[in-house]
Amino acid sequence: MSSWRARFDRLADTSAVVERLGSATNMADYLQDAGIAWQYHPGDLVVPEDLALDIALVVDGDLIVHGFLDDYVRDIGMLVVLGDLVVRDLVSWGSVYVGGDLRAEGIVYGYYNDFTFEVAGQVHARALVLYDKSASYRTGELGVEVESYHPPKEQLRAARDIFVPQVYDGGAKRARKGLPPKLSRPSYQRVCRRLRDGKPLFRGA
Repeated sequence: MSSWRARFDRLADTSAVVERLGSATNMADYLQDAGIAWQYHPGDLVVPEDLALDIALVVDGDLIVHGFLDDYVRDIGMLVVLGDLVVRDLVSWGSVYVGGDLRAEGIVYGYYNDFTFEVAGQVHARALVLYDKSASYRTGELGVEVESYHPPKEQLRAARDIFVPQVYDGGAKRARKGLPPKLSRPSYQRVCRRLRDGKPLFRGA
């Protein structure tokens, strides 16, 4: 994404965006951080491929990514989408704010507790997995939801039923023995690796 900088404007004054988000969001703190160089795109933005987000970006419209969005490849990215965010898959280590709905064909995975995951609208995805992540969202059409801190066993079992064993630590080895993966969250690192390698996350894919 850093190679796209020429398409964006430097957002020197973020106060108008902060006002639109309101005081209830944690993203306002990042927008007001003088050490973060925010970039700005007016209107909708369509990315025709996978997106490695390594900048701080405000999209004043919808963001549509025809692939997967990963905000921790070369550097930690931050994203504010004031409209809807539409992706194939989303894996997020950094901070994400969506003012509308978040729609993913596959997985939405929010990981790591130094940053935030906020969706003012609804999250629609085949699977939403959160791990030690400050999160605020409303559920839409979700095949599976795994909560951030203490997911019930029912959520973990439902996730295990739809994911391939290879997204779990030790899952491939257990599968060769005819055993299911241990009851846990899918591994963030393994999910990212399979997305980058173009390998399926879900059974029957």
